[in-house]
Amino acid sequence: MTMKRTLLPVMLGLWYAAGCTFMAPQPDLTQYFILSPAEADSGAAPASGASTSSLSIGVGPIQFPDYLKRPWVVTRAASNRLVISDVNRWAEPLDRNFEGVLCQNLSQMLGRPKIVTYPWYADTHVDYQIQLWVSRFETSEDGHSRLSAYWVIDGRGGVELASGQTDASSPVQAGEDGPSAALSRDLGELSRQIADRIGELGAAQKPSAARLGTQVQPDHG
Repeated sequence: MTMKRTLLPVMLGLWYAAGCTFMAPQPDLTQYFILSPAEADSGAAPASGASTSSLSIGVGPIQFPDYLKRPWVVTRAASNRLVISDVNRWAEPLDRNFEGVLCQNLSQMLGRPKIVTYPWYADTHVDYQIQLWVSRFETSEDGHSRLSAYWVIDGRGGVELASGQTDASSPVQAGEDGPSAALSRDLGELSRQIADRIGELGAAQKPSAARLGTQVQPDHG
């Protein structure tokens, strides 16, 4: 009887201690990431030198892969296999973050033109509309990021003026923000290609001062 009275408090104490351990709150290991705009020193005017600050540019629609429309960060393990992280997630929907940073990059690279996002009102004037189809935007287990996208630039009336395919890749640097930083660089490269093309279109459509100043001289025979 004495043995039972002695063991009972000990067993209850062990059970209580184990219960406290199981019930104790566990630390939240979740980490949140976000894309960042291109560095300011890479945001000079397009190579054509054309003035683009007075333009009105419409961005969208942007078609984004459904497998990336999730809060958790996706890593490509093989051509047909993806890994969904348990602890790393995007701070906002990735497709919206992508669109927002693209707009910031274009604004910076084109001298702060007016930029509107799709959908816009029917009476909104846009000089160029940029449509994108993103097929890949993730990092892989080999330590590289990958952005693959097809884009089209339309003029007034929906006339296609230019198109291109961007395939960008960057090494993922050491550190917790490596994947998001690499993907941000890829998005910066996509933005640069589109900005350069818009600059070229603006230069081609702008009448030269020499041509405007040319007058037909009368033939005095």
